Amino acid sequence: MIFVGSLQYSPVYKTHCCAFGKACEEEGYDVRYLFSSEYKWMLSEDVIKKSFFIGSSDNIHQMVIDTLNLKNISYINKIISEKTPTHVYIHNYHLLNHYIASAVKNNGGKFVYHVHEPYVENKAAHRGTQQYWLHINELMEERLLRKTDIAIVSSNEASRLFDMRYPWYEGIKIKIPLMYENLIKNINSKEERLYLTFIGPPVPAKGPDIFLKILDYSNEKELNNEFLLITRSKILDKKYDKKNLTIYYKSKISDEEFGDLINKSLSVITPYRRETQSSVVLVSYMYGTPVVSTNIGGLPEFVRHGETGYLVHVNATVEEWIRGINYTINNFNNMTVKCRRYFVKNHSEDNWKKYLSDLLR
Repeated sequence: MIFVGSLQYSPVYKTHCCAFGKACEEEGYDVRYLFSSEYKWMLSEDVIKKSFFIGSSDNIHQMVIDTLNLKNISYINKIISEKTPTHVYIHNYHLLNHYIASAVKNNGGKFVYHVHEPYVENKAAHRGTQQYWLHINELMEERLLRKTDIAIVSSNEASRLFDMRYPWYEGIKIKIPLMYENLIKNINSKEERLYLTFIGPPVPAKGPDIFLKILDYSNEKELNNEFLLITRSKILDKKYDKKNLTIYYKSKISDEEFGDLINKSLSVITPYRRETQSSVVLVSYMYGTPVVSTNIGGLPEFVRHGETGYLVHVNATVEEWIRGINYTINNFNNMTVKCRRYFVKNHSEDNWKKYLSDLLR
């Protein structure tokens, strides 16, 4: 039996977990899921029946509360000792992961941890209190990795940062691309698309100031571009009250809703100041949508300049961003095919079969 899950709610991890779970079941493995109850609304009835729900973490405060609840720790020990999984594969950090790792090892299984952000070199890019939290997070990741049998990283950049921050790691490290459920039903043609899209929340590291400069320039030059900002966090800042900007805000955006918005986009703008790998880029490709992106961190590994997107320097002029946007629009029909092809070949759930033997040996 294999467990997979995430105890800290963040919607993208649901699709990573379910993609892995489906692949394992196709290979004959018995799969169970470990989820925060906050994921429940996103899950199919079939997955819910196979899931154990532990706590309701969707932020740091609730994570601490869930960890202090001894019933959660007791429940973890109970289900792992009764089910004795051979592998438990956990996405994203939670304090309860430490108890899961201990329980797994005590019962003869292997603890697998997907290290999505191993180390942030430029913490200042996050600004505010977030940059200080990153120091604490890395210290806690270090403690968890000392209990980890197999660490998964998903890009060359992630692997480099992992080695830089945790050179002492004695377990197995495997590079496996991010995998997603293939939820697509259709890909819209260029004529059915309208928006240049930024996917929030608009936190400093994502470069929302660059996005706003692009938007302002477009309005000043009367380029007639329509912009879309998708966010699960409410935006109160008046600087986002812009002509030609639609804000799509919902605290819970389903996979279908999110996909429909990407499917209405001519391109997705990712002006990030720091990124190891990007689910935004890869989910955009799922719907055949090219990206206009900074060339920092791991992004050039996934954005093929002139083919699946257009890369610019993080300090590029707004005119260069506009050139990139125009390039993706003018070459959309060719690029959309390449984006979809790249996703299917490298990041759809079917690709898991290439890696299961190494992971589950």
